[in-house]
Amino acid sequence: MNVLIIEDEESAYKNLKHILLEITPSINIVSWLQSVEQSIAWFQSNSSPDLIFLDIHLSDDLSFTIFESVKVSCPIIFTTAYNEFAIKAFELNSIDYLLKPITKKSVAISLKKYDERIKTNSNPYEKLIEDLKNISTDHNYKERFLVNKGDELVVVLTSDVSYFYKDGDTYIVLENGNRYPIKFTLEHLIDIIDPSKFYRINRQIIVRINAISKITLWFKGKLKLQLRPKFNDDVFVSREKSTAFKNWMDH
Repeated sequence: MNVLIIEDEESAYKNLKHILLEITPSINIVSWLQSVEQSIAWFQSNSSPDLIFLDIHLSDDLSFTIFESVKVSCPIIFTTAYNEFAIKAFELNSIDYLLKPITKKSVAISLKKYDERIKTNSNPYEKLIEDLKNISTDHNYKERFLVNKGDELVVVLTSDVSYFYKDGDTYIVLENGNRYPIKFTLEHLIDIIDPSKFYRINRQIIVRINAISKITLWFKGKLKLQLRPKFNDDVFVSREKSTAFKNWMDH
């Protein structure tokens, strides 16, 4: 069986590949793709695999946007850190999903569902994607965070957040410049905050649209962002991600 893995985290890819080969040594991993842009280019020049493992949040956009540019007819097993609206849609459409961290047991169950159910379902993906979009519109995103402030617990409203960033731990930064450590990874955060207001610029930072005070065209197609309050390092949007970022800004 030829399997394509689309996943932007190397550790998650290696874990999934190891599990798949443990379960079925004859499985052929045809490629590992890390972004929407890379995936579209791959599908345009390669024949369809037998099965795809597809992460919902990729480095440059939601993976569903792949289907807006190319037609994918093979079965798909989605992976996600945690996303209620996606899980509900998968259940409604009998499309399987894997919750991270992925285990050997969960992959084995998914492969069994692939054999028993997905092969008998001609092409449910368009319906799935439409349901995901419709359900996500009404999704209740996280509205507040409970953070430590010295020996106190403080409630921070998501509407007051300028950006989240990773520097060893994950930190939340407010409009007034205050910052607090929080027990969320950026991968988890991007699943529970409103994607129309927040965007993951790179592996280090998720930015709220109101916190972007200036965008500068930079060398080699990159974009340089100026944030409010100011971030310690330069913030760049890569050339590969710049188109998706501009589309998000112009939504």
